[in-house]
This record gives sequence, structure tokens and C-alpha cells, in this order.
Amino acid sequence: MGRKPGYDMKKVATIIGVLASHPDGLWLRRIAREAKLHHLTVAKYADSILKPLIEDTSLGGPKPLVRVIKLKPVVLEKLAEGKDIQKIMKLLHTMSELE
Repeated sequence: MGRKPGYDMKKVATIIGVLASHPDGLWLRRIAREAKLHHLTVAKYADSILKPLIEDTSLGGPKPLVRVIKLKPVVLEKLAEGKDIQKIMKLLHTMSELE
């Protein structure tokens, strides 16, 4: 029996928890270290399922040296209000479809 297909919501919650505790943002490898995940896993999640929730800044020219990731201010506000992560993701996905 292998791994279930799709994204692991525990990993998503862990990454969001790390980012919520650092509202100014962190570089990708630091997020991975604090979340106890592999840096490629964090990069994959940041490029896919977390894309509507984060602001991603790459520093260092054509081949980025450092990738700084932080939660969007809207997401931080909703988390402070006590909203569920899946509801926030659904709301932001709907908003991005309207644009």
C-alpha cells in the first residue's frame, strides 16, 4: 500500500503554521528546516497548492540564490480571525478565478 495521491493537508498546515509565525517571510530552506520537511517538498507545495496564499520573491538574478516566501496579508488576517485553512484556500481560489 503506497502513499495516497494528492497533497498532504498536514504538510500544508505545517508550512502555513511556520509562515504564520514569521509574517515578514522566510527563505525556502529555513521553512523546510522549521517544518521538518525536505526543501523540494516545500518548493513543490509553494509552486502549486500554496500559490494563491503566498507572496514569492526570488533574489539573485536569472538563477535565484534565495527564495523568500511569506503569507499574503489577507491570509494572515483570516488566520487571526480563526478561519480554517481550507476555507481560506477555497476563498482565494475563487477570487483568483474571478480575476
